[in-house]
Amino acid sequence: MTTKEIKKKCKGRPKCFDRQEALEKAKIMFCLYGYQGTSIAQLTDAMGIKPPSLYGEFGDKEKLFIEVLDYYYAPYKEEVSRIFKEKNSTEATFKAIFNLSKGFHTQGISVGCLIVNSSINSYDEDTLIGAKLKAIHDENESTLYKRLEQGKKDGDVAADVNTKRLSRYVSGILAGAAIIARGQKSTDAVTDLLEQGFESFQILIKA
Repeated sequence: MTTKEIKKKCKGRPKCFDRQEALEKAKIMFCLYGYQGTSIAQLTDAMGIKPPSLYGEFGDKEKLFIEVLDYYYAPYKEEVSRIFKEKNSTEATFKAIFNLSKGFHTQGISVGCLIVNSSINSYDEDTLIGAKLKAIHDENESTLYKRLEQGKKDGDVAADVNTKRLSRYVSGILAGAAIIARGQKSTDAVTDLLEQGFESFQILIKA
């Protein structure tokens, strides 16, 4: 990019626009107040830009939120992928998943999970936000299901285990931990749920 192009790109902004920094600040606002509870004024103030810049870069609040969901989900998805690629037993793999959730919700002040919190608002699937949230949930559940099916092939998940139901069980426990973290703000409650959930998981894979 030439100097002239850089100046043109930065024109009208306080500094050259840092999209990732803007997404990070928008993420914080949405995590704290939710999609409906966050105003354009709050977003632009946090992001350090004017409304025209927000609309110019992201289209509108809805499209910004969808991009924030992708930005928010990416690190978790990457970490889960790393865990699943390790040549561990199914039990050890899912223990790591439960511990990942525990670490996320018990360190510092937790506001739960942006994806879970947003899903509670029951967006219709025919809306952009509803479709995005469903796609993320479906992807998460599918990832868990495929790993459980691999466990059957490896011999550490019983052949008669209903892996579809079990993947939904795990997904539900993880979502519940996020809800408790935000609602009760109790690390003990989150830990109890996840530890009990994993103990039950250990039994269920041998059923």
